[in-house]
Amino acid sequence: MTGLYFFNERVGYLPGTNNLGVVVCAPGRAIAVDTGIDKEAARVLRRACDVAGLQIVATLLTHHHADHVGGNDYFERNIPGLVCYAPRREAPFIEDPYLEPSYLSYGAAPIAPLRNRFVMATPSVVHHRIEPGLLTIEQVTLQIMAIPGHSLAQVAVLVDDVCFAADGFFGTAVLSKYGVPYAHDVLAQVASFDVVRSFDVTHWIPGHGDVQSSATIDATLDQNRQAVTRGIMLVRDACTMPSSFQQIVAHVQQRMGLQSSALAQYAVFASGISAYVTALHTQDVLTVELTNEGPVWRLNQ
Repeated sequence: MTGLYFFNERVGYLPGTNNLGVVVCAPGRAIAVDTGIDKEAARVLRRACDVAGLQIVATLLTHHHADHVGGNDYFERNIPGLVCYAPRREAPFIEDPYLEPSYLSYGAAPIAPLRNRFVMATPSVVHHRIEPGLLTIEQVTLQIMAIPGHSLAQVAVLVDDVCFAADGFFGTAVLSKYGVPYAHDVLAQVASFDVVRSFDVTHWIPGHGDVQSSATIDATLDQNRQAVTRGIMLVRDACTMPSSFQQIVAHVQQRMGLQSSALAQYAVFASGISAYVTALHTQDVLTVELTNEGPVWRLNQ
């Protein structure tokens, strides 16, 4: 079992597919920054904290996506008095994860393949809805910074000289695997890259990928920008001829050599591509026309 890695006496993380943060808030007591995709991920984090002599007493969730909040229910059921903090606009999705597959289904009741742990986390209670600014939990003060884009109101958590960056950027291997970074709002995501770089810290811990230092963060953020630019250009190219949204998604997948192996994977990918379409429409690059066969997108003349 992988153990905790500490940057200093009170800030550490558990490396993994999802990097999970730990902040010591009082002697023998700790805050978990995100909780993993399910109860098994949460158990691994709890055991690692036990080995380090730490009891998790609070969870701080950066955004509502299932791979970051799915283990929260385990902590709430098994640690009496545990308190959960999450951004105000993310909290409804954490408390009612049914909302996630619903919006992937155009607001309709989601089909069964969309109601799995990769999309729909186990619900848990958010005790404190937070906003960006200073947040004190027991004996430690954290700086909560808004980095929206990947999700509606995602936050980064800064403590000492470490930033828990959530999905404010992705590691190189993650970018290579998925091709186009998932976004709720592409323009906000790009703006948040600059916010992430502005933090006065020495280490950035992404939700997925290797820890970055002051020597590497610029190159990694540039790779993220390049991946977003690639996504924008692929969507733009798909609309050289009038195209339905499904045709746009298919074009991007084919050009990137990607193939969805499950409906949930396709739905999430398509949702991300929709954010790129929205960005180009906002910039007046694309226009939409309602036809007898549904909406058709094309380049503005």
